[in-house]
Amino acid sequence: MEPERARPLTFGVEEELRARAWRGAVVGCVLVALTELAFVFIDYRVFHGATLPLLRALHGLWALVLLGVLLARRQWLRTSVVDACFAGVVLPFLPVFALAEHAMARSGLVWVPMKGPQLVMLALGVFAPIGLWLGGGLISVFALEAVVLWYTLGLGEHPGVRSPWEPWVTLVYGGLALAMLAYRVRSHTIELRLREARAEAEALERLARLFLVVRDATNTPLQTLELSLALLRKRHPECAPTVATMERSVERLRAFAQRLGIADPLVVWREGDESFDAESMLQRLEADLARELERRRR
Repeated sequence: MEPERARPLTFGVEEELRARAWRGAVVGCVLVALTELAFVFIDYRVFHGATLPLLRALHGLWALVLLGVLLARRQWLRTSVVDACFAGVVLPFLPVFALAEHAMARSGLVWVPMKGPQLVMLALGVFAPIGLWLGGGLISVFALEAVVLWYTLGLGEHPGVRSPWEPWVTLVYGGLALAMLAYRVRSHTIELRLREARAEAEALERLARLFLVVRDATNTPLQTLELSLALLRKRHPECAPTVATMERSVERLRAFAQRLGIADPLVVWREGDESFDAESMLQRLEADLARELERRRR
């Protein structure tokens, strides 16, 4: 017996993944734009220089550009392009944070370092597209940057630093963000399995109803054929070989109709379903198939 092959994602699942990635990227672009807009004024007041505020302003404009692309091309963007937009709006934080920590180290002010990477990693755990590769990679990059900045700038001996447990606190933030992302991925996997099981159950029930419709639709014609054969045998004994052949064919049809009754336990009977019209049921099934074909063609 051959091993079961991995089933490809259905059209609806692919669309759901793309929609979730799109929503996360849109929320990320909005948050980045608002955050950078606020820090343009904060950094200008703190450092009295234009370099860091200008860099933040450019980052905010870049986030707005990506937001416009996501909104304008929503129906045509593939999941990979949406993921690229999300990474594109997050990665510019790396030079911004490096420049900000360097400026604070030279300013002589008292501060708690690495708050930017910590908050970004938590946001990645919440808003990153479903999947450990992209979100986990981004979280790891920001955690690594925090460690490099801590030792490169010598923040452990800096008199203005008020965070004695760094960079371990930032690594804890990174681990928490990874745990949040892993929980989201696992929850999404369980949700997909439940949806697949429900879709399979619904498909089996529709097939069972089709079996019962075929059985009920053939019941009356089979009864008519059996009565006609009985009359033919009685009134025309000379046609016995032909009648016997026809009876064997009718018997095979009757056995086939009885086998269709195996689907009866799979049908969930609701109020009003105790007796149904086979023709109307077939029309509903045809309408469902037509809608499914139309959806797959889009």
